[in-house]
Amino acid sequence: MKQKRQKRTPEGIENLRPQASLRCRYCGCETDEGVIKAAHWTERRLIVIEDIPARLCLGCGEQFFEEEVIQKIQKALTYPTTKAKRQIRVPVYSLEPVIANQDHREIFLCKYCESPTVEELVKSVLWVDGGLIAVENIPAQVCQRCGEQFYDDQTTEKLTALGKRRFEPPTAKRKVLVSVFSVADVVKKSLGKTP
Repeated sequence: MKQKRQKRTPEGIENLRPQASLRCRYCGCETDEGVIKAAHWTERRLIVIEDIPARLCLGCGEQFFEEEVIQKIQKALTYPTTKAKRQIRVPVYSLEPVIANQDHREIFLCKYCESPTVEELVKSVLWVDGGLIAVENIPAQVCQRCGEQFYDDQTTEKLTALGKRRFEPPTAKRKVLVSVFSVADVVKKSLGKTP
């Protein structure tokens, strides 16, 4: 099984910052400043946060955040105290998981922290043509230490095809209403300023 890495979410990158040379710690390419948006599943719902300042790797696309920004994102995900800028309807699709042969199960180690991973069904989101789609029941190897998720080739192909609209499940299982926040509003609110 070839491991494909899922993009890290702001929740999972507390200690990831580019080196002083502003090079990516994973592939060594240059990074550049940018502003991104991210979607994250909390225990209760899916939340989108926009206007996030980040350093973006020009080679592999990895995203790096300043510690202060990470804290604001985590606060917004845990205790969304600011009013949402807007709400959007997001279709939720489900992948049909392939049941692994229990007799021939391999043990995979996380390529980042070298801890064991376990098979789990996870959720993720894809940005498609400026819109967002959610996907559930994704088979993944999940690191028990750092939470990094890895997909096998078949799952990666399905997600890529879904993102490029080459593969479309017959219909979305449902649509969910998603609140969209701005990290700038979270920062203003925490500083006592009204957005």
